[in-house]
Amino acid sequence: MNAFPFSRRALLRGFAAAPLLLCSQSRAGRREDFAAAKARNPSLLAFESVRASELAAPLKTVAGRLPPELTGVLWRNGPAEHERFGHRYGHWFDGDGMVQAFSFDGAGVTHRARILDTPKRRRETQAGRRVLPAFGTLPPDVGPIRGPDDMNVANTSIVQHGGRLMALWEGGSAVDVDPDRLSARGFVTWRDDLAGMPFGAHPKRDTDGGLWNIGVLANPVPMLLLYRIDRAGSLAAFSHIPISPIGMVHDFVVTARHLVVLVPPFVVEPERFASGQVSFLDAHAWRPEFGTRVLVIDKNSLAPVRRHELAAGFHFHHGNGWEENDGTINLDLCQAPDHRFAVEDFRALMRGEWGYSSGQPRYRSLALRPDGSARIEDAAAGVADFPRIDPRRAARRHRKVFALVGPGVSPGLEEESAGDGVRPATSTLPVSNWPLEGVACLRHDGGETDRWSYPPQQIAEEHVFVPRGSAEGDGWLVGPFLDIARGSAGLSVFNALHLADGPVWQGVLPYPMPLGLHGTFVVG
Repeated sequence: MNAFPFSRRALLRGFAAAPLLLCSQSRAGRREDFAAAKARNPSLLAFESVRASELAAPLKTVAGRLPPELTGVLWRNGPAEHERFGHRYGHWFDGDGMVQAFSFDGAGVTHRARILDTPKRRRETQAGRRVLPAFGTLPPDVGPIRGPDDMNVANTSIVQHGGRLMALWEGGSAVDVDPDRLSARGFVTWRDDLAGMPFGAHPKRDTDGGLWNIGVLANPVPMLLLYRIDRAGSLAAFSHIPISPIGMVHDFVVTARHLVVLVPPFVVEPERFASGQVSFLDAHAWRPEFGTRVLVIDKNSLAPVRRHELAAGFHFHHGNGWEENDGTINLDLCQAPDHRFAVEDFRALMRGEWGYSSGQPRYRSLALRPDGSARIEDAAAGVADFPRIDPRRAARRHRKVFALVGPGVSPGLEEESAGDGVRPATSTLPVSNWPLEGVACLRHDGGETDRWSYPPQQIAEEHVFVPRGSAEGDGWLVGPFLDIARGSAGLSVFNALHLADGPVWQGVLPYPMPLGLHGTFVVG
């Protein structure tokens, strides 16, 4: 299954054939309205457009001591240009991507950031207005679209592999990034007939050093795409699996012998997509009667060998997966009861409406038995998302998952640490109803957790694990935050074995950054 049953040209022709018209729910908002909302609620600084297309500064130490043995680069990516030409995008995931590099040299940390000037952005700069649709927003007058990469904002994640740094989106190609200039060098083409095909935002590194990834095509033939990239960065295998209906599939799991993909019932409805009157997000519908479909795919044949059905639920992120001797596959994920937090809440923030009214993700464990049955249950109390594991446990049984959490994950722990780390400060500027207020170490079997809560004026972003010693979980947890009171972005470093002691170091920048999405640490 290495060749398409139809040409890539037919795929792109099918994509471009759908007319794109304006609908009210996809319309961009006005910059002035958001500015007025931010004046009432300073916490909206988290979703303000970045103040310059390029930024650079050292971080100023505000607490603790930077571990001298921690060297390398924390690469980050996320939507940052939420406003252009006087208008705001309508969804958090729409903004043009900005790559960030936090460089650790053992003595300090420096920050560099730059908006990726993709072909999409250059075309709109030349036009002096918005002309291309985004994930959840349509401009008033849409220009011609030849394929998914015409809309590619390269704003979701970033990975370094095979000597290449790549910014990742969901709907099109990876973007080759110059690590020195932080500029977009062009789209990555794994094979001529795969140019422009979706390459997902959560590639997984296998135990042999290779990379797996997925992609989703919703039109004209719904299918799941499978990529195997070798250690040198070349395409080693590719296949596709027709599956209808399909929609947002953001992440997946790799075990010793299988890939596991969970397909939520938030799916593209062909008639909505074909109407051309909605954004790509609004072409989706919540269809709980489909349940959550699970595909277990053999890594050698790239063909499905098992299918499971679960109750309806919506998730973005997985932790890890492993197999038992009897063939049972265990994995974890952060799952919400439905899709609303990703649609309604993230749109409300762009309008300047602060508050999370929808059901948020929880950390859950899943067992897929070889007879086709399955068991899924909560593995911790409270809200949790952005799970990361010790990468040395990838595809093997793991005991620890590090995640951003909400109140209630580990009741009984004090809000202030008795150790030598950074203590949460009191604040008169609370971040109202922000669902992820701390970092925690969770256990797949629901055991004890270790956690630390950020002070209420600080909003944490995804934290990544950097190995140190040989035991699982022995390492550093590194992640950015936005300090609303200071009006600046910052960075924390934790001893991952002792989160409750607070960060061992924190530094801040002289400027704020909008909240980003995903990153990776490359040890130097």
